[in-house]
Amino acid sequence: MQDNLNGQYPYHFVEGSTQYLMPKFLATQPLRNTTLTFDLNGVITPDATDLYTIVSDRNEIGADKIDGSVITIPNVTLEKGQLIIFDLGFNTMPSAGTYKFFVTVDSKHTQEMVLDITKN
Repeated sequence: MQDNLNGQYPYHFVEGSTQYLMPKFLATQPLRNTTLTFDLNGVITPDATDLYTIVSDRNEIGADKIDGSVITIPNVTLEKGQLIIFDLGFNTMPSAGTYKFFVTVDSKHTQEMVLDITKN
């Protein structure tokens, strides 16, 4: 998996600002019936009504897939080059610093996504 289209759309924001977050992950190899975990590392708490899209199938995340700031999506199947997109809506950015989010496939392969927050 590549995070956020391999940095094509980096996340650089100002602390305290409200931003619409829609991270995208690109399958770099076929995924078959895998479990994908997206850990927002306590920085952002997802809502059950937030959305995720696999190919063109758009779904609410649902409370059953959220544990604190971790989203777990079971039974993910993607062809190489297809995306999974998380639509997390508007969020207030934390204080200045560098934060890491993690996407993991079947508890094995983890990619990091960096959220850079600068002072106002």
